[in-house]
Amino acid sequence: MKARILNIESRRRKNHLGITSPADFYFSEGDTIDAQVVIESPNISLYCLDHEYKRAIFAETHADVDLSQAPFYYQAQYESAVRLFAVPYEELHRLANDIHLDSKCLILIYSVGRSGSTLLSTALNQVDNIVSLSEPDIYTQLVAIREWDGGNDAEVSELLQSCTKVLCKSHKQSSLPFTWAIKFRSFGIETADLMFKHFPGAKNIFLYRDAETWLKSAARAFVQDDVNSTEYLAAMQASLSPLVPLIDKHFSEKGVPLSIANMGMLMWLSVMECCLKLNQQGVPMLAIRFKELNSLPKQTIEEVFKYCDIPTTDLEVVFQILDRDSQAGTVLSRANIQKNTVELPDDFMTEAGRTLLEHPTIQTPHFIVPNTWDPDIAEEC
Repeated sequence: MKARILNIESRRRKNHLGITSPADFYFSEGDTIDAQVVIESPNISLYCLDHEYKRAIFAETHADVDLSQAPFYYQAQYESAVRLFAVPYEELHRLANDIHLDSKCLILIYSVGRSGSTLLSTALNQVDNIVSLSEPDIYTQLVAIREWDGGNDAEVSELLQSCTKVLCKSHKQSSLPFTWAIKFRSFGIETADLMFKHFPGAKNIFLYRDAETWLKSAARAFVQDDVNSTEYLAAMQASLSPLVPLIDKHFSEKGVPLSIANMGMLMWLSVMECCLKLNQQGVPMLAIRFKELNSLPKQTIEEVFKYCDIPTTDLEVVFQILDRDSQAGTVLSRANIQKNTVELPDDFMTEAGRTLLEHPTIQTPHFIVPNTWDPDIAEEC
């Protein structure tokens, strides 16, 4: 089978935090080549799906770009792409079938966002023979593609398995096996059940923080425009509905546009609710709170490494990254977030609190999910 070369004419991505799409580029279709090249070349990586035409889009990046070291994998791909390749789904699955990926060599990092997941991904990247990919956006796309009623689970499940195997192709020479860590955007937890189906031996980690501090942090990071603008709120709700089941459900049932406080709380609740469902389904997972990662970073990282069966005898190189801004050079860097002067409505937290109380299970901002590491209990043991 063949892959189609797509020659990039220009870039057109305006929202740095939007989901990756073929529309991120203006391109012209070129010649065909053997599809095997997208697997064999160390500089070609899976960028997104062109689901309308049932093909996967790969990006060829500059030779000196190490995507595993980027704070956000998908942004580094976009910025350094020199050429694209389109591979039909049928061929994507064929290529993936030839790749062996031991699920015991996978670490999957889920989170509510704004809870230290980029820091943890960076820490894992300091260890020899661990490659941590921070937010390959193919997973966010698959959440958006997946129907909430599970009607297309078979297709999404097959794509999820193939995409993961293709992302974790070996691109370095080593006598030791690689461990691959994948850090998802917060939405990625919505396909964690399918990931567990295909990779049951993977180590699953969940990072979270209390709703109140999360809402304030998320607002500073992601809210830029007039939060009272009808157009802004409608656009945000439209973009989040395919990714956040509680936002989609709330609007479908009540038909009332959501405020910024409603949307924020429903985003947090959706992720927390999904974590509870995964626990009920028997998915093993270590949960880490942001307050422990923030106040006891070395001890917390040691605990994560122990859970992942990573040696903890010499972590000085790992600990050296603790004082850095793990998102430096991006729109979410500390410096950029501090510049955000957005003013939230006076009743922002009150309204968010009302939304929280409507949830049947999670009615406190300090809710603790099962299997959360507690340093006090660990110390007693």
